[in-house]
Order: sequence, then structure tokens, then C-alpha cells
Amino acid sequence: MQCRALANQIIDEATTEILSDGDFSASSLLLRSEDGESYTANTALVNRFCALLSRDVTKGLNELPDEVIQIPIGAATKWSFFANRGPAVSFTLVPMGSTKVDYETDFSSVGINQINYKIWLDVSIELKIVNPLYQEALTLERKIMLADLIFGGKIPEHYFQMTQPREYLLTE
Repeated sequence: MQCRALANQIIDEATTEILSDGDFSASSLLLRSEDGESYTANTALVNRFCALLSRDVTKGLNELPDEVIQIPIGAATKWSFFANRGPAVSFTLVPMGSTKVDYETDFSSVGINQINYKIWLDVSIELKIVNPLYQEALTLERKIMLADLIFGGKIPEHYFQMTQPREYLLTE
């Protein structure tokens, strides 16, 4: 639980720091075509954001301190009968981790001639807690919304809804 909380904190701090630099905004993450009729993701900028976030999260993971905990020697046997038996032994937990950051985009119709465009990051962290007798891998996945925009087009004078919901025949 503590590792998950620390990983979330590292992601939040890294994201906030990158966004506060001022190079990134929802509008800068989109490129408008010359005719002004279409948009596409600014992949170079989004990839730069992903690289910076991956770098900063990995750096934060590498800076996590080793933690010393005391556990009964019986807990090291993995037999439930001995779990709380025996003298306490000190173990050092060494956190080790890796980060993967990728992005996804989505277009969806949200009304007559309206499009919802979203860009979000998929952040995946694999943490390993290692000591001489025990090792556990934890995977934490987060989605971070970068842009959630609605683009409206010209609304026609008349429209007719067809047999299926969200199916329209547009007329001028």
C-alpha cells in the first residue's frame, strides 16, 4: 500500500512539474489543418511529454529510500503457523522500478456535428520490493487526461433521426 501511494505521489509530482513548465497546454497538443477543417494530435509534443514524464518518474523511483523493517523470523518461512513466531529480524526493503508511458487518443460523436477529442497518457510502473528472503512485484497503472476538447461544426437547419440512436440524416 505504501509503495502504491509513493508511486502515485511520484507520478503526480512529475506531471505537475512538467505541466508547470508552460510548454504544454490542451491547445498545443493539437495541430489544426491548413483548411481549418480537421485536427490531429501533435505527436512530437505528446511524445516529448511522455519521454519527460517517464524520465522524471523513473528518477523519482530511483530516489526512493531503502526501508528497514522488523519481522518475526517465522514470517520468513511463509508457513502461516509460524507467521508471528520467533525473534524479530531486520530486513532492508530495496525498491526497484521501471516506468512505461504511452498515449492514446479518441474521437467520439457527442451530438449533431460535434466531436469530443481526448488525449490521455497511460502510465505503468512496475515496482519490486526486494530483500534476501522475499521479493514482490507490484504493477501500478494510471491514466492521465491531457486534453478533453469538444469541437462544434455547423449545425444544419433540419435533421432526421434514423432507425438507430445516434444515426442522423443531415440536410441544409
